[in-house]
Amino acid sequence: MVVIASILAGLYGALTVFAGISQTKGKNIQYWAAISMIIAGLTIIISAVLLIVKVWLSSSLLIIGLVGIHLLAINNGLKVHGKINPTHHIARLVLSVLIAGLAIWGTR
Repeated sequence: MVVIASILAGLYGALTVFAGISQTKGKNIQYWAAISMIIAGLTIIISAVLLIVKVWLSSSLLIIGLVGIHLLAINNGLKVHGKINPTHHIARLVLSVLIAGLAIWGTR
């Protein structure tokens, strides 16, 4: 379970970092929000590595990164579209719960 959670978290984190980098160039959102997306993505990538080596802090770090991405995604949706897209955020929530659930279940 931990390996699957780590792979999913690593991919999700990498995609978030890539999105943050492209947003710094596109300037559609606030600069601080784009940089924060990069930081949240890197936090998730680091937690994925820590999950593999079984560091106790990994699940907490993962949850902090996932919550950060959700909050930033809401901010970015409001900034870019003037509203949030519920389907988009539900999909993010399902993915986050899956990743966190697998990580927590696998570390027990």
